[in-house]
Order: sequence, then C-alpha cells, then structure tokens
Amino acid sequence: MFMYQKTRKAISLLILATIVYYFRPWFQELFLGFYMNPFIVQALVAGLLVGGVVFLATGDNMTSADAIAKGKSGTAFVITASVFLVLGGVLNTPFTSLDIADDLGENAVEIDSLPDIDNENPRILPRSVANEFAENSLQEPRHRLGTGDIAIDENGTPQWSYPLKPDGTLNTFILNQKGSAFVDMTTSSSNLRYNSQEMEVGIGMQIRDNVNWQQRKERFWVNYEDHINLEYEGENYIATPYKDYSFRFRFPIFYTVPEWGGVALVDSDGSIEYVDSEDVESHEVLSSQRTYPFELAHRYVSAMEYRNGIMNKWFLHEDQLEVAPVPGFDNDQPFMILTEENPKLFVATEPYGDASGLFEIWTIDAVTGEYELFRLERDEGLIGANRAVNFVRRANSRVNWADRESDTGFVPVEPIPVIVDERLYWQVRVIPLDSAGIAFTSFVDARTSNVYTAESDEDIIDFLEGEELDETVVDEEEPVTQEGIEVTILQDGEVVERFHLEDRDFDIQVRED
Repeated sequence: MFMYQKTRKAISLLILATIVYYFRPWFQELFLGFYMNPFIVQALVAGLLVGGVVFLATGDNMTSADAIAKGKSGTAFVITASVFLVLGGVLNTPFTSLDIADDLGENAVEIDSLPDIDNENPRILPRSVANEFAENSLQEPRHRLGTGDIAIDENGTPQWSYPLKPDGTLNTFILNQKGSAFVDMTTSSSNLRYNSQEMEVGIGMQIRDNVNWQQRKERFWVNYEDHINLEYEGENYIATPYKDYSFRFRFPIFYTVPEWGGVALVDSDGSIEYVDSEDVESHEVLSSQRTYPFELAHRYVSAMEYRNGIMNKWFLHEDQLEVAPVPGFDNDQPFMILTEENPKLFVATEPYGDASGLFEIWTIDAVTGEYELFRLERDEGLIGANRAVNFVRRANSRVNWADRESDTGFVPVEPIPVIVDERLYWQVRVIPLDSAGIAFTSFVDARTSNVYTAESDEDIIDFLEGEELDETVVDEEEPVTQEGIEVTILQDGEVVERFHLEDRDFDIQVRED
C-alpha cells in the first residue's frame, strides 16, 4: 500500500511537471523574475540551510518530539530568508547600477558635438497623432491595431508601424495577424499604407501561433522587449529585441546586470531567427532598423546616477543627473532620431533636484548599441526639455492650452533635440488633446530660449537646413481690455444677470501679486 501511494504521487508529479513544461511560455515572466533577481533564490537557499542546521542541532540535543526542532528550524528559516530578502531589496538596484555606471564610464565615447540630423527624413509626426491616423483609416472589421513602434523602410524613411491583429476572443483563435500598417513619420499629413501579408506566427493570435509563445519556447531565459513590425522586400517581419543577464556578486548578495542579447526575427512563415547583438549591423533585414531596446537605454543612462557611488546617490548628489520625464503623450524618452549615420536614441538629462537646465545628452546607436556622451559646460546654461515646453506655452499665450482637467485644448509633446548650424534646439510639436493632427511645431533655442514657429512641413525642413523662421515674440505689455468679456451673476445657483463689460462703466484693475 505504501509503495502504491508513493508511485501514484510520483506519477502525479511527473504529469504536473510535463504540463508545466509544455505550457512554460505562460510561466516565463514568473520564472524570469527569480532569474533576474537571484537574491530571492539566495534567500530561500540560505534559509533552508540555516533552518536545516538548527533542526539537526536541536534534534541531537532534545529528547522530546520533533515539534520543538521543527518550530526552531522554521523560525530560523524565516529570519534568515527575511534578512537576505531585505538586503537584496535594498542593494539589488544600487549594485546593478554601479556596475552599469562603471561599464559606461569605461566604454562610452565622449563627443564634442551632437550627430547631424538627417534633414531629408525629419521626425515630424508624434506617436499619438500617428495612432489616431492609423485607427481612423482602418477598414478591417475583424482586426484592430496593436501597439505602434518605429520601423524604417528600404528608402530610409522612418515610419510608425502597427500590427493588424485579430479582434475578438474567437477571432484570436481562428484568424492570423493580417500584416502591418505603416504611417509616414516625416509628414504631418496622414500618409498611411498597408502590407496585408498574413503572419503564420503573429501578435494577438492564440495559442501556439502567438509570437510570444514561440519565442519564449525557443529561448526561455531572456527578457523580450516590445515587438517591431517591419517590412523588407515586400515581406512582413516581427523583430523583438531581447535582453540577457550576467550574474554578479557583491557581498552579501547575488544580482544580475541586463545586457542587450540581440533580436528574435520572425518571418511571415513563422520561422524564428535569433540574431546576436554584434551581428545586427551586418544582417540584411535589420541593418538599418532600431533594434536596441528602448527600456535598456533608459535604464543604462539612469544608472549614471550612481557613477560617484551609492552614498553620493543617496545623500550628497554631487554631479548627479536624472532622466526627467517629458510630455511625450504616451511616448517618453529615449526618442529615436535619424542621423546621417545610423538611427540613434537620444536621452536628455537634467541635474538632480529642482533644476531644469540641460545637464548631459546621451546618444545610443540604435543598430550597434554604442553609447556616446555629449557633456555640456556648466556655465553654458542651456535649458532642458521641460523648460523648453514652458517657453513654447509662454510664447503662444493665446493658445487654448489644456490642463489635467481639460477635455479640449492643446498640448506640447515629444520635445526632441536637434542641431541647426551647430546650435541646439528643442523641437516641440503642439497637438490638440484628441491627437487629431499637428497645430504647429516650435523650435526653442536651448541657449537663448527664443521660440521659432513652423506652420508647415516645408517650414520644418527649411529650418533644419539652416533657413530662418520668424521668431515668436511675446508681447508682455499687451493691455488687458474689457472688450468681449461677458459677466454672469448667479444667486443661489440661478442666473440673475448677464452683460458685457464694454457695455458698463467699469475699470479693470490688474494687480500683480
């Protein structure tokens, strides 16, 4: 009977293990969480070891039942595991950031000027407006757009690309991803096209046909980024950058450092090719694409907060940077910009604290992953991205700017750095709150804070090529008048009277607090 019970348990465990292994793509994020944070496993192992030692020691010295030994060993396990979990929770991020900062400090190239922008392929269309254009043009009743990303066509034109994935629970099982939609990024107009070639393995499909399932089944212990839909010689591909992890140890914990591993490339037939990071530049499909992970670029630059050590990061803040959030409208730094070399990711940083000046600009080659640092002289006093947005608002005081509680109005989005005649400008797009288009584009001189407004695509290209635009001047002496101002008087919630101020003999007194 005893052997029968053991056999049944063994068979049950074997069946369970087989099921978990087959469906392992569903559990990948859970297991990867332990893999990326080995201090958790370290805490459990250390707790088991200490608890086991206590149990054996207590069992040898006690003649009573095992309950006492089990109780003490359990307490030892909880205390030991908790100590390592706390240490890991506090030290994991600083230790990882210290290693990243050391690596970047040794390998990043310091440059004297930012790379020249590709003026023939300017970045004009913001992500949210491209989303709106693509959704409004979609005519597939059983498909919908997935998350957009940036792809570059064979002519070198950057595009917002979107998968056309099955819409509806049943359709995810019976339909395929119906290709991709591409929106031209170099114009403010709706210039959209489709490649309707179906994907045998794609986005939004179930179960084994899902691209996440197939990629995680092929390589389990890597962290996949967002998918990029691209086109090469008429065929649709899905490119997925992924991160590897190297294990490190600093007393008293184990931890990992993320590294760019490469790209998982899926063709329309469902075949997966894994391209190592050092081979991306020579790959015919990927050689001109942005394949370096956005999240990794942000993580690496943010880690430079620790370049002067943990104590400086926590308390002193000397020479400390921070990647300030910018009004990206569902699109934050880093921003990808085409240069005369490869496409590059730009990350602008500000000094730690309340300062809003420009501190350093980091550029990352989106094809090779090489980091460059443009270090600014501290006496230059260049304004940062957030301050640039404020100057755009101030220079256009008559614009109906939206606030957090607004349902209508305009918002400035995606301030990106551009170089014109060796001067740094912030290119800021102003769009309506519903992302229906671009109202205008402003260029803010980072040195003088002067604002120049481009009303058309041609104005933008002319400015990037060095032609002058009219400066947007703020008339701070403009008088406040009564003309057009309507007054409504309420009493107990009821309208008592309405009138225009110009019809009454009132003087407006403007008080400056």
